[in-house]
Amino acid sequence: MTHDDAVAAVRQSKQVNKSNRKRHHSVLDDPNHETEVSSHSVTQPNKINERYTILLKDGVTTATIYPISSPLDIPVGLLHFLCDEYNMEIERGETLPFFDPLTLDQFVDHWFASFVGIMCLGDDPVLNGKQDEKSWENECLGIFSIKPNYPGRRCSHICTAEFLVNAGIRGKGIGRTLTDCFLQWAPKLGYTYATFNLVFESNAAARKLWESLNFKRAGKIKSAAYVKNFDQPVDAIIYGRELADKTVAESSAYRFDKIKYYLETGKYPATADRQEKARLRAGAMHYSLSNGKLMLKGKEVVSDSDQQLRICFDLHRNNGHLGINKTTTQVAEKYHWPRIKETVGVVIKECEKCNRLQKGVGDDNNGGQVGFELAQLDSDRPQISEYIQAVVSEVQQVHREGYRQTYAEVAASSGPSLPIADSYLSDEDTESDIIRPRVRTYERR
Repeated sequence: MTHDDAVAAVRQSKQVNKSNRKRHHSVLDDPNHETEVSSHSVTQPNKINERYTILLKDGVTTATIYPISSPLDIPVGLLHFLCDEYNMEIERGETLPFFDPLTLDQFVDHWFASFVGIMCLGDDPVLNGKQDEKSWENECLGIFSIKPNYPGRRCSHICTAEFLVNAGIRGKGIGRTLTDCFLQWAPKLGYTYATFNLVFESNAAARKLWESLNFKRAGKIKSAAYVKNFDQPVDAIIYGRELADKTVAESSAYRFDKIKYYLETGKYPATADRQEKARLRAGAMHYSLSNGKLMLKGKEVVSDSDQQLRICFDLHRNNGHLGINKTTTQVAEKYHWPRIKETVGVVIKECEKCNRLQKGVGDDNNGGQVGFELAQLDSDRPQISEYIQAVVSEVQQVHREGYRQTYAEVAASSGPSLPIADSYLSDEDTESDIIRPRVRTYERR
């Protein structure tokens, strides 16, 4: 039996058995099927019909992500290619919980139990067009799925997702594009929160991507998986974040790409409606192109998150490891993207030199000594919450004794001495009869 015959047999068996057994994806395979809605489809009141077209990093190539609700909606050759790609990832043994490859039927059951997005080159209106002429190893860039994370209706607003990028084109930003589309489509399917349950700690690329998109670590599973090339089982991290509709928080990268595409070609994206075209024309009036770069008021518009981080890191490192405000000002003088300060904050938090200074590891320059003194000061000083509580308690005590002393005065008189500040004080300034009279008391009236 050929591969095409196998796929045809799988499809025929699904049609025959659909009425005789309950399937997780039965409602999606047949939208007109009037059986009881399963727990895997209760969160999908809206169906996504519009495809997602984007300009890739090279500024020339166009790609489209197609919404798919059933394996019957895609060409047989593409289905077989995706199954092979997934089995190759399983055999790598680094990212997936599966150990043995999946059959075509198992692959369909696993991936098409719910909603799927498939990314291919070009901007054809339908994925099935000219399918016999397609070389899917070159045409298909990736795939992702969206499905409920838990059974039942009570938690049906929480989804999870799975992503697969063509092994031959990894490192080109395809994974991030798939994730951007997922973050826009998941709310339209009724979900309000996304959880990734099993991200292996050894999968550095996935962890970097999720954290750059504001996914937070919700937990850790110790010794969760036996991964290839590791002697001991590795931990798995659980990531989660709230979802917002595109009308509330549209992906800035996608918006900039549409403006650049419009300025370069004079054409609208294939999916743009009348309102979006009007917004695009109005927005493009403020932008221009210079040597292939999108510019806003003389500043280069940077949409790629990795490039944003590199810019902030270089300016932070080359200008003396300044603080978040001064570094943000320097970045904003030449570049533009939303929430620059948040990106600078991530860079400073990950800066090894700044971390050494904070921890008190001195360098040869004066900055190391300052970092040491600040760290020493923090170790001698009570925790903030305890310190404030002590000040409040002392103020309450003097109030009971008939005096009215301010919080600031009590803090100044009872707080720890500052080694750095003391080095700037003369002997005259440290006399007790000069310092103490600054703390005033008032009789209660």
